[in-house]
Amino acid sequence: MKNKKYVTVSQHGLGLHAIAKIMTDDGEVMNHSTVRNIINRSFFKVAKNISAKYGIKYSDEEIIKIAKSPQFQESIVELLERKNYER
Repeated sequence: MKNKKYVTVSQHGLGLHAIAKIMTDDGEVMNHSTVRNIINRSFFKVAKNISAKYGIKYSDEEIIKIAKSPQFQESIVELLERKNYER
């Protein structure tokens, strides 16, 4: 089953196309697919490091599935927003 939902950050979040446009306007030519791939790779690294920290051994396929999960992404964004708020 494919999961087609993409995460945006709360009310002030941007979609993939909007991010690609901003990056392109700033001189880094990018399309929405590239933005999605960069975001997915970033969440993959986060999921892999969290699982390693807790001694949980997932395969790369399992980590990819976790990293692409909207629930995982939303949780990480929420933690980052909370951390930023506490500063």
